[in-house]
Amino acid sequence: MKILIFIWLSFLSYSAISQNDLYRIEDLGSNSVPLVLVLHGCTQSADMISRETGWNKLADSLKFIVVYPEQKQINNGAKCFNFFVGFDAKKDKGEVASIRQMIDYCFERYRIDSSKVFITGMSAGGGMSNAMLNAYPSLFNSGALLAAPSNVFKLNSDSIQPRIAILHGDDDKVVTPRNAEKIAEQWIQKHQIDTAKTIVKQDYLDNPLLVSTHYYNAKNELKLITIIAKGIRHKLLIKPGNKLTKGGEMDIHTQDVNFHSTFWIAQFFGLVN
Repeated sequence: MKILIFIWLSFLSYSAISQNDLYRIEDLGSNSVPLVLVLHGCTQSADMISRETGWNKLADSLKFIVVYPEQKQINNGAKCFNFFVGFDAKKDKGEVASIRQMIDYCFERYRIDSSKVFITGMSAGGGMSNAMLNAYPSLFNSGALLAAPSNVFKLNSDSIQPRIAILHGDDDKVVTPRNAEKIAEQWIQKHQIDTAKTIVKQDYLDNPLLVSTHYYNAKNELKLITIIAKGIRHKLLIKPGNKLTKGGEMDIHTQDVNFHSTFWIAQFFGLVN
């Protein structure tokens, strides 16, 4: 049974989702399922990032819902999410509110497991994902930020904070690696992480291009992982192929580094048994 939903959102602030925005292949049945939001970067589209990342194949095989918000060009000429605009990046305001409405729409119409709501995004989509994670920390189980620009958010008082993965190329000329460091610093503070417990793994997953850093809180729970890809610029990391552990489509936004970041993120989210 396929569990797959596409929602292309051409939104102004506070726009709701109509039936015309939703495409559903087959009935979801009676079981509660996870929900994953995937946000595109500047100059990308919902359709483009769905093909580039390969989330659709995983959703079909692992049985969860995928939602692809799409920016409207009238809101931003380069189709960037306006994560850097104060109004649009605040809780219950602007584009943050619009994306929250998409989540609420899914909860109203489908059996969503409230403990398994996730968000990920590339570039500006990563910046907006970070805004969502900061605005609604108790809503999300985990988030993954890919080549994402940093944006400083005030610490919130929520006792529950989502787990975070940060993936970035160390030769990124569009969004410099310092952004990954700044995002990590924010979440280290939010999770009150003891950096003395940090574990660094060279050649992560036997891949000489990857260096991972694992951060644990006072209870020795893994709360933050960063993956830095050596010599990689502003790209999505993929490993094309037909197997479940492979995927993604080669184009100007992607690079084959023998690492299917989408599958890895699905594992980090707990979607893979």
